[in-house]
Amino acid sequence: MPGRTHASTLLAGLLLAATASGGALAQADYPARVVRIIVPFGPGGLTDNLTRLFAKELSERLGQPFILDFKPGASTNIGAAAVAAAPPDGHTLFVATLASNALNKWTYKNLSYDPDRLATVGMMGVNTFYLVVRPDSPYASVQDLVRAARESSNGLVYGSHGNGGANHLITELFRTRAGIRQLLHVAYKGPESHLDLMAGRTDFMIDGAAINLVQAGKLKALAVAYPKRWPTQPNLPTMAEAGFPDVTIATFFGLSAPPGTAAPILDKLNATLRAIAATPEVEKRLLAMNMLPMPATRQETAEFIRQQSEKWGPVLKSLNISFE
Repeated sequence: MPGRTHASTLLAGLLLAATASGGALAQADYPARVVRIIVPFGPGGLTDNLTRLFAKELSERLGQPFILDFKPGASTNIGAAAVAAAPPDGHTLFVATLASNALNKWTYKNLSYDPDRLATVGMMGVNTFYLVVRPDSPYASVQDLVRAARESSNGLVYGSHGNGGANHLITELFRTRAGIRQLLHVAYKGPESHLDLMAGRTDFMIDGAAINLVQAGKLKALAVAYPKRWPTQPNLPTMAEAGFPDVTIATFFGLSAPPGTAAPILDKLNATLRAIAATPEVEKRLLAMNMLPMPATRQETAEFIRQQSEKWGPVLKSLNISFE
């Protein structure tokens, strides 16, 4: 029996060494060919620009082309399902977002992928939302708007980019925390949300892309929905300073991989992402997009996404929003 025990121990040691050696080889050999990054939105806009920036850096540092593959639709579900079904060899990646990795599991009854099984790679950047009104709005502060909303018999009107989307969720969170009985929600599918706000057909909006119109003088920002002041808008108060500390949102952009992707490959990608995000030039370019770099380990990324899911899950449930 002692001989058999010794043989078993030796075999286990050999298997462990082989596994470690295989992991090191997987990391050393990766990537072996073109890496496809699935983008769950159409070309143009923030996600495209951000992903191209990181794809270029990844290509230069890892020695293989990283190319973008646009698969828009169904609130990111088409792209997420495509990566979930791809071979777990690290040559297909996915732009992870608040919707795909944290929100959709609460709203879609029949998701064709499991967000919690997507392999975490890491973060590229994060941005946030702003409470905005038209420049000639009677509301000069968040408190002005809350007071008017509480006193309104019909409810102020706000726009969003769709039921169950991030604009809708944070505005409803704001409504409950501010003790506003009723707001009228108009869900848009495109830029009409901003056009109607500028034209006075809606009263306010909490949105991220609207910051470009604020900088152009076409909208006015009352507060930023982030835990601290945003570096590109240092004079803009936070929602916490306005009295609503948990009315915050971090719309993140990271990378995920198919379930079962080897840890050494994920670690190599994560280390490269963090190195890219730490460079002054990349930080400068992200700030120009009104974004912040978010270098994070795989574990930190997974925990951050879990926290976002736990924050917004109850809000979605309270709104009773569901899609097939």
